[in-house]
Amino acid sequence: MKDLIFYGMVFVILYLSYILFVIVRKKKLEKFSHNTYIKYLESVYQLDMKTISIRQIAHVIAIANSLIITGTLYAIGVTDNYVLKIMLAFVVLIPLQLIVYHIIGKCYQMKHKKGVK
Repeated sequence: MKDLIFYGMVFVILYLSYILFVIVRKKKLEKFSHNTYIKYLESVYQLDMKTISIRQIAHVIAIANSLIITGTLYAIGVTDNYVLKIMLAFVVLIPLQLIVYHIIGKCYQMKHKKGVK
C-alpha cells in the first residue's frame, strides 16, 4: 500500500509540474507544437495538428509522459542492483513509450475519421 501511494504521488507531481512549466505558459505551449512527440504523431499517424487543440494534446501527452516515467520507476523498483536497474529501465521505457504513443495516435486517428474535434 505504501508503494502504491508513493507511485501515485510521483505521477501527480510529474503531471502537475508538466502543467505548471509547459501548459500554463504561453511561450512554452507555442514551442510545444514543434515538439518531438507532436512531430511523431503527425508523421506516423498522419494527424492534422491544426484541427486538434494544442492545449488538449499537451494534457494528453503530460498524462502519458507521467505514466511512462512512473511505470518505468515502478519496474526498476523491484531490484537493488544498479546495473540491472539501468538495463531494466531501457527494456521497460522504450516499449512503454511506443505502446502509449501508439494508443494516443490511434485514438486521435479514430476521432479524426469520425470528425470529432
